[in-house]
Amino acid sequence: MNDKTNEGKKYLTKIAPKQEKYINEYCSKFGEISATQCAINAGYARGSAHTRAHELLDWRLYPQVRAEINKRLKDTREVWKIDRDKHLRKLNDIGRKADAKGNYGVSLKAEQLRGQVAGLYVEKQMVMKAEMTVEEVNAKWKSLFNSREEAELANKEFMDDVWGKEAKAVKDINRLEKENQDKRMVHDAFRLSAQAYCTNLI
Repeated sequence: MNDKTNEGKKYLTKIAPKQEKYINEYCSKFGEISATQCAINAGYARGSAHTRAHELLDWRLYPQVRAEINKRLKDTREVWKIDRDKHLRKLNDIGRKADAKGNYGVSLKAEQLRGQVAGLYVEKQMVMKAEMTVEEVNAKWKSLFNSREEAELANKEFMDDVWGKEAKAVKDINRLEKENQDKRMVHDAFRLSAQAYCTNLI
């Protein structure tokens, strides 16, 4: 409370000149600079600006300053407030100015946004959702065939129908089956070794 016009009084009825500068800074640059920087710009000492800014914004210490800030910011928020008509008007202005300067891309975008605001475009979003779990799909697949061999035969017949019977394709299938069989054997051997090792540990 070191303002020369304040002399330790907390509840003033009149706003001091330095406080008025602070209010002007705070409201005109709201959201752009910190309250501390507003205090420095208003003439408060850099070393105490943070404290002074905090105090000036405290309703209990400076109700008249806080009330003035609230009043001005309310007016500012009214100016900033957006509604459908303001939005459409602004987009129309942007589009016309861009059109006049030959910025047709900007003009087109403004017109597209106007259409969206006006509800002329309907945005569709598709949400893909799995209706069956993997287990359910597997169970369904198993229910179609009596055995694995029958399923493999049906699958092979389907592949032959789609791509035709080719000697190379048959060789490739036989090679893949052999590789898979070898992998299964290695996997089984590893599993048995691991089980034996664990049994020895127990």
